[in-house]
Amino acid sequence: MANQLDDSDGEILEGFLCPICKDDLKTPERLTNHVETQHSEEQDILKSLKEIFGIAKKKILNLDEPSGDLSRNLESNLSLKASSLFSTKRFREPSEESVQEVGVDCDHTAYFKAVRNPRLERYATETNKLIIRLHKLLTDRPRDPIQRKMHEQERVPWLDGKSVKLCPSCAKSFHLTRRQHHCRLCGSIMCHMCSRFLDVNAAECLLNPSGESTPTNIEAQGPDRDTDPNSLRICEHCLHLLENRKEMQDRATFRPMITRLYDRIQELKREINPDIPMYRKMVDSLYEGDSIFTLADVSALRSKIGRVAEQVDNVSKGILALPTPQGSRAEALKKALRLACVAYIKDEMLSLPQLPLQEEIERHQRKRREETEMRIERERRLAAEALERYEQQNPTGSGVQADLGARSAATGSAVKSLDNWSGYRADTSGPNADPLVEQINIIKGYIKQARLALRFEEVATLEMNLRELQQEFYQRQQNT
Repeated sequence: MANQLDDSDGEILEGFLCPICKDDLKTPERLTNHVETQHSEEQDILKSLKEIFGIAKKKILNLDEPSGDLSRNLESNLSLKASSLFSTKRFREPSEESVQEVGVDCDHTAYFKAVRNPRLERYATETNKLIIRLHKLLTDRPRDPIQRKMHEQERVPWLDGKSVKLCPSCAKSFHLTRRQHHCRLCGSIMCHMCSRFLDVNAAECLLNPSGESTPTNIEAQGPDRDTDPNSLRICEHCLHLLENRKEMQDRATFRPMITRLYDRIQELKREINPDIPMYRKMVDSLYEGDSIFTLADVSALRSKIGRVAEQVDNVSKGILALPTPQGSRAEALKKALRLACVAYIKDEMLSLPQLPLQEEIERHQRKRREETEMRIERERRLAAEALERYEQQNPTGSGVQADLGARSAATGSAVKSLDNWSGYRADTSGPNADPLVEQINIIKGYIKQARLALRFEEVATLEMNLRELQQEFYQRQQNT
């Protein structure tokens, strides 16, 4: 019962009134249903009504306090609920003095590990057993369905289904249209709807992980999975354990496409980085008139650098074309790698000096040859003047003059023949073969192979060795 004073006309309403719409519902049950259906958002009112009716019922049945306290409880409950419903909530701003201090903390890491480690060990043990059984099932697996079923029952014992009336997964009863099926890995019983099918090819990759793997779904797809010879019927639990193992393998071996393309760019950079300073050195050598490198050598090295630059550009374009979400960090990474590759090609490869013309190379070589001859002539003249002064001081030194003249002549002829050595081809197969000529021919063969392999650092070293051997050969010829 409820008394309600209407402010509009001063009329007093009595009955089981709804506190919101003021309708008389006649009974407590109808009032409760009315509030639940019509005013479901007012959960506080519904709760207060249930409490009031519960207290009234207890008082009527003499199961609680003396009846004198019923009115006080009803009035207190009504006043509290009404005040909470129709009064505005006031929020007090927290003051600086009421800031709560940090309490004592407790580290539960040891407890967490103590709970987790046995569970992980159990899962790992179960998964290892499944892997062993899977290996036995796939070894010498027949193609015939009947023989394949016998092979599966021999490798993994199946549970007896006579006492199993319900599917353990969905709790549905087995009958003519819902038959029993067995998991090929653990032998448990399930219905067809709760069965999962393992792809045989994915299972073989799970047994023999090698190299970089790509994350794939190990569950077989398609409408004919139960009759497909390339699928195994397993339960949900076994599939979950195998998927976890496959995910661990993928995390350990899988490398995203952007990582593989970036490694390819780094490999190309490591391949070409030694050749860029070597190219500059070879161009400088041509401009200085040196004959260690030829124009063909420098052109071949420049072509190699150009090919590598084109490969770096193509790989960076492939990185930029990879699909990524718009505005994500992966997209920003792609653009940064592309800009870095463009800057590398521009700064390191496109800024290489141009090759000189053949006429310009010959002019530089001719100029250097003339400078060398002038230097030799000047040294010879200075040596002759020094010899003349020595003879004036020592009249008996004529033998020294002949020896110095022979040595200077040998040196001059050796220097003049450095550019184009045309020594005789000795027969290196006979007993009187000259070891020096033999060594010269071997080094020439090495130089030819190094030029074909574009290994110009070795070409420069071998050319210097060849010049030293040529000079020694001519000195020995002059002395003899």
